[in-house]
Amino acid sequence: MTQVEVEQLLACVSQAMPIWRTYRAHREHAKLYRDTAGEPVGLLVFTTNAFHPHALGMAVYAPAADLFPQILADAQKEARRQHKDRLVTWEYRPFSAFTDWLLAQQGFAVWRETVMPTVQLADITVSVAPTADLLTLAEIQADPEMRTQLLAMSLADYRRVHAINPMADTTPQQWAQTVFPDVLPSAPLALVRQNRVAAYTFPFEDDPGILTFGWLGAVRAADLWPLQAAQICWARQQGMTGLSGEFDSTDPLALATYRHWPFTPAPDYTMVGKNITLDGLTFTQ
Repeated sequence: MTQVEVEQLLACVSQAMPIWRTYRAHREHAKLYRDTAGEPVGLLVFTTNAFHPHALGMAVYAPAADLFPQILADAQKEARRQHKDRLVTWEYRPFSAFTDWLLAQQGFAVWRETVMPTVQLADITVSVAPTADLLTLAEIQADPEMRTQLLAMSLADYRRVHAINPMADTTPQQWAQTVFPDVLPSAPLALVRQNRVAAYTFPFEDDPGILTFGWLGAVRAADLWPLQAAQICWARQQGMTGLSGEFDSTDPLALATYRHWPFTPAPDYTMVGKNITLDGLTFTQ
């Protein structure tokens, strides 16, 4: 398999489609399918994620339906070889013929839909009453009790909303090394009531000038709105111009946030998956 062959095979596929991104990042895990004349007719790329170790990911390009069973068989074989108990793929709608086939005939199901919308800060109307109940990352890091609360709450929330594709065993300290490094240190991060974390939204700047709402959670959804409004006001004060987020359908508070602010609608990036079994037993890590 050569890069030229893959590029020729994918010549009619938009560069924005997941198959391109996945192939470029994981060329060493790609399998090219050929017809009887030796011409490329399909591509399968495997991916793994140490943070979610139970699943084998696959990206597929296969215009011809007669290739579907072989691709799926190869993917299942690789999942079992790696002792994965889930097989997943990700696509934007409308789905490819291969993914439609997985859903219609092979027992796969939609597991999660993720939307990544944006909105200009100038298009958001907020009014925030001054409050002493908002803490920044710097303030939380300086308060061991608040730090412990935030890590425990956010880790439990992440585990719950990702139960369909479980995360690896993770300690609070390991979680801190994941969530804290890129947080904007002077932005509001948590709302505290009676010395308890009532709501949190991790603020990032994934793109220059764009405030990104990251992992979030709350005891009550209503506690998110004053916190996020304060974050928006803070972003304006810093000269930022936009707001973005990544919101999963498995997280009710994330969806509530998506609906609460005037985000421009964005396409759903859909995870389609299936548990892998053999002789009635499910493989586990």
